[in-house]
Amino acid sequence: MSIATTQQQIAFFGATGGCTNACLVHTLNAGFHATTLARTPSKLTSMLLAQGLAQSTLDSQLTIVKGDISDISAIKSVLTNNSATFQVASQIISGIGGAPKIQKSLRRPVTVDNPEICATATKNIVQALQEIYEAQPSTAQHKPSITVISSTGISDVKEDVPFGFRTLYHVGLATPHKDKKEMERLVLENSGAGGAFCGAVIVRPSLLTGDQSVKGGKGWGKLKVGREEEPAVGYTVHRADVGEWIFEKVVKAGDCGESFFGQKVTLTTLEFDLFQSEIAKIA
Repeated sequence: MSIATTQQQIAFFGATGGCTNACLVHTLNAGFHATTLARTPSKLTSMLLAQGLAQSTLDSQLTIVKGDISDISAIKSVLTNNSATFQVASQIISGIGGAPKIQKSLRRPVTVDNPEICATATKNIVQALQEIYEAQPSTAQHKPSITVISSTGISDVKEDVPFGFRTLYHVGLATPHKDKKEMERLVLENSGAGGAFCGAVIVRPSLLTGDQSVKGGKGWGKLKVGREEEPAVGYTVHRADVGEWIFEKVVKAGDCGESFFGQKVTLTTLEFDLFQSEIAKIA
């Protein structure tokens, strides 16, 4: 049943990724309108149809802009839904990230195909918004919020990674985490008075498992939720549950997630005994 009461437009970046794709599915199922960027629109369409969405829903509620995150013009089209009046989306959900790559290095064994993709994407979204505001100043009166998917293991305040994963996170994943940390700095720096965004929500899930299938998770209500000062510490979390949490607490929220503005929210599920059972299934 549709819960959207207004023609809110939600802008998605990285919608073929697991967490963001799941969030998009819930958003469309709830009756919201969305615009997303995709290098291969047919791939995204196939993923959404496989999730049980009807073609008629995609036709009436979703606009896919072909392009990538380096294309400022394409980003502007996503943010304004190709509108000549430059009506800006009310919210931005970004799950942009690079594909992991293993390299021959004891100090940095894991890198990504584009080690600065998260920071670059954020800079380009900010630039696109600034150009929109300059072209039509009235749009700056209704700036969008932004929610980005980051990672645990990068906090300067309190350890949010269980002991058994600290070498993996602090050594093995140092390169992609450096990019996530810069992304976080940029979204917070550009939020609030004078910024490109009215507010920012940073989501830090623990190690992601599963895919985007909304039927594959355990449900957002079972997640352990924390803040940077008091993080929820755990081993893994399902991508679909992260996406559903973002929908429930940000997209669906009447205040556009304002209660989480400026927060670094940690999400996890499995305790150590459940983690061991999951490992046993794989073995």
